[in-house]
Amino acid sequence: MDNRADAFVRKFSDAQNYLGSQSIQKIVSLKFRDNVGYSIYRELIDGYLNKEQNIKTEQLQGDFQGNAWLVTDKNGNEVILVEHETGLEILYVAGSIASLLSLIPLIGSAWQHIRTGFMRRPFDINDRNLGLEIRILNSKKEIIEQHAFRIDDYVLAECLKEITILKKRINQLEKQISKQNKSKKKLKSPIRSLKKGKK
Repeated sequence: MDNRADAFVRKFSDAQNYLGSQSIQKIVSLKFRDNVGYSIYRELIDGYLNKEQNIKTEQLQGDFQGNAWLVTDKNGNEVILVEHETGLEILYVAGSIASLLSLIPLIGSAWQHIRTGFMRRPFDINDRNLGLEIRILNSKKEIIEQHAFRIDDYVLAECLKEITILKKRINQLEKQISKQNKSKKKLKSPIRSLKKGKK
């Protein structure tokens, strides 16, 4: 394992504990590649999330390679923000549709506004390239990296994936229930036959 992968393992392990993930492979890192000063994070966290949106933030301890904050909305959805000179990083648990649809677009919109002075609405088609990097760890603890033009493209794609997975699970459950019902009918038939014979 190289030094970069080792740093991600430590960071994802700490994130796993705070976010309640089953494994570090479930942690996703979204990185807005950008050179910024640390004052911009005060504007994002203190000014926008805390004051304007009334969203709770709590500074975390751990090997996050930067100041880390647990961000929690009123519905209990959580992500972790990490401050870097090279841009904002968001850590969240894969499959958490609620966080994908609420916190991540909101934070992406705020980040765009603070950096450019232009406040866009989530899922605004006129957003410019945010230089978004998506990083996960595979079963061998190797870094898998992808890129997206916009945070909203990523959010929509991930939600569609989760919907597809949910549909498959529902179909499987329906088949299991159907088999169980057929088995129950078969069991009832001999009992009825025995009752008729007694008469």
